[in-house]
Amino acid sequence: MDSKSKLYGDYFYKFFQCPHWIWYDIYGDGQYKREVPPLLDMIYKGKMMDVDKGLAAHKKFEQINPDLFKDLDEAFIATVELMKQGKNIYHGVLMSEDWVGMPDFLEARPVAELSRRSGRDEHSVFGDHYYVVYDAQNSLDMRDEYKFQLIFYSLILERIQGVRPEQAYIIDAQGHEVGFTIAEYIDQFHLTRQQIEKILNGEKPAPFLKAGCKRTPWYSLCVAETQGCNDVSLIYRISQADQRRLYEIGIKTVDALASAEPSELQEKLEDWPFDKIVRFSNQAKVLTNGQPMITRKPNFPAVRYEVYFDIESDPLNGVDYLLGFLVKDTQKDTVEYKYCLAKSKEEEPKAWLEFLDYLASLEDFVIYHYAFFERQVFERLATRYGAPTSLLEKFRENTIDLHTKLVDSAVLPIYFYSLKDVGAYLNYKWDDPHAGGAESILWYKEWLEKGDPAIIKKILRYNEDDVRATMRIKDWLADQKPSKLKEKESLDD
Repeated sequence: MDSKSKLYGDYFYKFFQCPHWIWYDIYGDGQYKREVPPLLDMIYKGKMMDVDKGLAAHKKFEQINPDLFKDLDEAFIATVELMKQGKNIYHGVLMSEDWVGMPDFLEARPVAELSRRSGRDEHSVFGDHYYVVYDAQNSLDMRDEYKFQLIFYSLILERIQGVRPEQAYIIDAQGHEVGFTIAEYIDQFHLTRQQIEKILNGEKPAPFLKAGCKRTPWYSLCVAETQGCNDVSLIYRISQADQRRLYEIGIKTVDALASAEPSELQEKLEDWPFDKIVRFSNQAKVLTNGQPMITRKPNFPAVRYEVYFDIESDPLNGVDYLLGFLVKDTQKDTVEYKYCLAKSKEEEPKAWLEFLDYLASLEDFVIYHYAFFERQVFERLATRYGAPTSLLEKFRENTIDLHTKLVDSAVLPIYFYSLKDVGAYLNYKWDDPHAGGAESILWYKEWLEKGDPAIIKKILRYNEDDVRATMRIKDWLADQKPSKLKEKESLDD
């Protein structure tokens, strides 16, 4: 590795979001870099807010003097001094040659226990103790970027203390822990590390557009460069492994994929399901001609009340603060926006009960939402605060995920199928074009601090836009017919 390029722990997170993120940070033109507020970055990373306070409720630890972080070498020396004393450490600094890591939490454990488990006589430079590493997250979802970052810290620990930890851990705000065995993922880790080191040494990754690119400060460049070469990664839901396979058979652009016969592709991609090849082929065709394709007519129930549902949640503080819904009375042809707002964690059950009471007042209804999140939160709140069994069954039986319905029924000339992407394609305009779920969390935090009613109006307007966009998608889908039928009808006309 070039001596100027150190390997940092957060590179593993960046790599899994978008490999170009690391490259642009080092070699890119700063004028194209978008500023991401630190709190927004925390939300993207799934980090616990006030990590030190959250950990303090469950673990005893020493904290490195923040002033020392002006010089990481000084912070590292201070960390090692605490390690020699067998102290648990919050936000220490680990260094070895060109490797630098800043784990959330280092916990001292007896070497004797490690020796008993491994069946070997383990030795630590710190004597009777050694260290394991923790990452503090809002959830215990063990994603690869978390595992690989923890492995990286564990390998630096091995260099420092002379013994490798067997496991690494994630801890959440409630003090729940989940661990994994480092040896099971070490080969995958090193393959990823080697890819990152190539980037650090100037090797630019191949063009590839993925949803994670949206979380980077360089998204505009990712889109522009991928569009510039018309790369096949513009196809929705294509993976980097899929991209490599298509490259191997000479398919590098969207146009090349659009012009290839699916049956011929199947001969070269025998291990791919045919419906996957057809899906990619259809997506390439609509990107090429700019026209949507309807693969099957979506069916929707005829009911009196159509409820379009969207939830705003703050994972940093563990509160589902807004249950927003648009109610369309199909008999009276009226549409009304309603909401249940929690001004604090303590008000969450009140907002939940208000929503349940409203649902109980409806007889003939269907609830539309976009993607899995709303159903997930409904189940979480039902578990936390309870709900009548009959009402739970009504919700579960009368709920339709419009994202699933859309992907099963239509192919659109867009790169992503998020609510914002699809809504924008259908000409729905948000009051704040830059707003998103993460921005709503920032507004909510600001509102809690300032109590400014203008801020809550902004949150409600954003939520109302989301449910109105959801209704726009449902109405558009309901009007569609399979593309072949549409072509035949136009010929008959």
